[in-house]
Amino acid sequence: MKYAFCQIIKRDELEGIQIDHPLFKATALLQGAQIIEFSPAHYNFKNALWLSPTAHYKTGESIRGGIPICWPWFGAPDKNPTNISQNIKQPSAHGFARNSIWQLKSIKESCHQIEITLSLASSTESLQCWPFNFEIEATFIIGKTLCISLSTHNTDKQAVTYSQALHTYLPTSDINKTLIHGVDNSIYIDALDHWKQKQQQGSINFCMETDRIYMLRDNTTLTITTPQHTLLLNQFNSHSAVIWNPWVEKSKRISQFSPTDYNSMFCIETANVLEDAVTLKPNETHQIGMQLTIEPQD
Repeated sequence: MKYAFCQIIKRDELEGIQIDHPLFKATALLQGAQIIEFSPAHYNFKNALWLSPTAHYKTGESIRGGIPICWPWFGAPDKNPTNISQNIKQPSAHGFARNSIWQLKSIKESCHQIEITLSLASSTESLQCWPFNFEIEATFIIGKTLCISLSTHNTDKQAVTYSQALHTYLPTSDINKTLIHGVDNSIYIDALDHWKQKQQQGSINFCMETDRIYMLRDNTTLTITTPQHTLLLNQFNSHSAVIWNPWVEKSKRISQFSPTDYNSMFCIETANVLEDAVTLKPNETHQIGMQLTIEPQD
């Protein structure tokens, strides 16, 4: 099928959808249902997502940047609640959805936006990692803003508990002058300090390695200020958010990442993790979502 604004492309080993619309440019890959570019016209078609300059587009290899989907567990298996970790048969972090090839279900085009839906269902391979039947859909509504929803439908005969995250990488021209507002007095778990529970005072700033899980209110809006723009991140059906920056030493050890990349990026992950994990009875559905709005500085 021919589309007005969309075309199927290939980056090295990975297929994707490239969008060239009057209001924005965007790219999403079928592996992991991972969007790696959102470049709105009002932001001079610059990417509002951070993507590693050394990203690898290889089958089965996670891509550093954009918005990876972590599902059906987030982080290391043993850091999940017992009713999740006891069912994980694969030792790797962040689940298998981010390295799976999703199916293109639909593309809807208009002069205002593009809506793309990708789907993934249980298979012989997935059942070896996680012993449940499922259907999940990722829907991207892209226009002046970027909206993502991830819908999970339990097609198994028993209840299923899982954790998940929309692992959003965001750019900044100076990490030292980047602030996240809207979390004052929130409780968070500090993964770098023996998983201690702490309370946020004021806004979040970055001056060292950061790996925290914040417990938030319903439909929280986070405001992010950087030297070049203001971002609004709205979370839906998510009471947890992960804030991450690897800083100096860890940057030397992680893949598809240069030792200085920490200066120009940070992550805010719209999530359902820890006590915010989701339990679905048979035939139930849960949807998590986020909306990203970018406002250039005057």
